[in-house]
Amino acid sequence: MVPTIDAFKCDGCSICVQRCPPQIMGLVKGRATILTDLCEECGICAEVCPIGAVRFKLIHHDTTATHDGYQTRPR
Repeated sequence: MVPTIDAFKCDGCSICVQRCPPQIMGLVKGRATILTDLCEECGICAEVCPIGAVRFKLIHHDTTATHDGYQTRPR
């Protein structure tokens, strides 16, 4: 999942920009932005943000089967 940036919360400190491994983050009008197509989804930007303006949450996938291909038939 690509990180999301809360533009209202971001104060433009640029810590996330400096720590981004693929260097695809930048500041636009004093707020952090990210090129989502090039993001490696590592989550480092969210870890280093001191005010929590960058959110990175992994999607919880349900592991239960969603098909009924092997149902038992009543005898």
